[in-house]
Amino acid sequence: MGMGHLHLRKILKEETLYKDKSAARHKCDFSQHCILKAVDEEKRYRCYNVMKCSECLSFKSIPEPGNIQGCVLDGLTDEQKELPVIKGYCKHYYNVVFSKLENIAFGKENK
Repeated sequence: MGMGHLHLRKILKEETLYKDKSAARHKCDFSQHCILKAVDEEKRYRCYNVMKCSECLSFKSIPEPGNIQGCVLDGLTDEQKELPVIKGYCKHYYNVVFSKLENIAFGKENK
């Protein structure tokens, strides 16, 4: 028996969506383009194109063909370096699951 359609959708959602559980209940408005910087325990990091909610710290990936998480593969462009940054911490930078990121911080720090 293989994985069902709903199970795959749940996995995709976990890998591409972070929900701010501390925020008051509301319908998220993912309208702010940001760069997610996922940092591992050894200070290595990977960047992702994401859309952040205007009311809380929730965010979701901006998928591209063959790149559902919106991972920035070729380094940040000058335009991306001007975007606000969401920083989150993960166990391994090569296996980033957005829903499992910790210590999410939002600000302007992109180098």
